[in-house]
Amino acid sequence: MAGTPVRMVGLGLQDRSDGASAVMKSSIEIGADAQFIIERSEIREFNQGLIDWRGILGSKHWLVLSSSCPLEGGSMKWAWGSSLTFAELEGCKTAMVIDVPEDSGRLEESWGSVIERIRQIHLLFIGPTAMKALSELEGIEEGLLLGEIRNRSLVPIVCSFDPEKRVASVSHSLGQEIIEVEEEVSLERWLAGFLCELPQSGSGASGIVSAAESASG
Repeated sequence: MAGTPVRMVGLGLQDRSDGASAVMKSSIEIGADAQFIIERSEIREFNQGLIDWRGILGSKHWLVLSSSCPLEGGSMKWAWGSSLTFAELEGCKTAMVIDVPEDSGRLEESWGSVIERIRQIHLLFIGPTAMKALSELEGIEEGLLLGEIRNRSLVPIVCSFDPEKRVASVSHSLGQEIIEVEEEVSLERWLAGFLCELPQSGSGASGIVSAAESASG
């Protein structure tokens, strides 16, 4: 990652078992200026009133969230919704990681929370496991899912990465790109790299492809 480090914050579960936390860890490893909004803890509840949203989100490139966080209820559900609102106000783009909840039967509930806030999301990432589960939930073929979600929601970038096939799929306003990735890389590491490359490559089709290709570097 060349130039000034990309600045991002993440709201992950306190035990760091969610997708956003994994992406944040990978982002830190590759040199991003990344920090967690909530400290790691075994205690689920925290004082959300102490969070300085403007101070945390101001001048940041990305807010990284997981779709499973609202299922925690209480403090985390409130913080998840507030982070989206303040990110929009501060001009910080939101990247939403769709992960399958520990209780897979609650996927529809977590996906519903994302749909309610879809206009506040700039990038939606869906890994292979979530792709399969969502395609069944929505009744859409996996190969058509990214494009269909983007067309319905108008989220600027809807993407996925399959680490076994080493293939990234990115749907955007001008179409869908399929990018082969040469190096072996985890999906969290690929997404971390993609988020770090995008602010430098630009939001046009060529910039998106360049960022997807460079994400594993």
